[in-house]
Amino acid sequence: MWNRLRQTIRIGQLVAGVTGLTLGLLLNVFSNWLSGPGQTWLPLIATAFALALLVSGWLWLRMPDRIMLNLAQPRTLRTETEQHAQARRGLVAFVSLYRPGIQSPAKSLKSDEWGRAAANGNYQTLDLPNSNLRPTIEAIATHASRLEHCWLIGTTAQDAHIAGSAAYIDALVAHLQQERDIHCVFHHGSDYSVPLDDDALVFGKTLQMMQKIFDEAKNVGLADPDLIADFTNGIRSMSLGMILSCLDRERDIEMIGTHYDANGDYTGQLFPIIFSFEPVIRNS
Repeated sequence: MWNRLRQTIRIGQLVAGVTGLTLGLLLNVFSNWLSGPGQTWLPLIATAFALALLVSGWLWLRMPDRIMLNLAQPRTLRTETEQHAQARRGLVAFVSLYRPGIQSPAKSLKSDEWGRAAANGNYQTLDLPNSNLRPTIEAIATHASRLEHCWLIGTTAQDAHIAGSAAYIDALVAHLQQERDIHCVFHHGSDYSVPLDDDALVFGKTLQMMQKIFDEAKNVGLADPDLIADFTNGIRSMSLGMILSCLDRERDIEMIGTHYDANGDYTGQLFPIIFSFEPVIRNS
């Protein structure tokens, strides 16, 4: 309510009006005091009241009329040199529910066979580079040259008989360590899993988890600029929660981009795109 009020009221006019009213009242009080001796306390009260109003008006004037958010020019990292220059020490990424690619040998397997392969850490059977987890793999590989900590956020299903994406993270980590030679500290498990529910609850849970991760990052020596959050593989409410948690000039986000053919299908090389936000304070 106050923000809306401040946006509709012209601050300068308000302060000028309050100042004029206060000075008029002060002059009237002093005039009465001069004509009526013995009331020495009255001008003191009036003066204090006037000063309080003036200070309040001055503080109001110094408050920002609005806070706007500027989006810096996105940085597209197409080469290894560009990726190395932008590599971060910490990364947060979503892990979506595993689905093999159309041409992957894993496509011929049943879902329970996928589940057993994941439980055994058998990433070869899952053929992860040819699955929908490829963008997450590429996001992590982008920062491999400097990466020290990686938080992997998975999902869990309300039905215990249905596996969420969290069940595939062990196999993903094994692939990253053994095939990509990435040996940072991976943070994952039940503490980093979002129960799938309606979008409002998923959004709130993701927002809380992101704040917890930023706090954990500070505890391991990572400042906000050392960390980047990749929202590529999250469902819409999770991606929104991650993006809104990063609306700060020192919290960057990224997505893994690609090219599209005439049918809107992915084609060609994947490449990261980094987005930076900067709050701008505007006074009226």
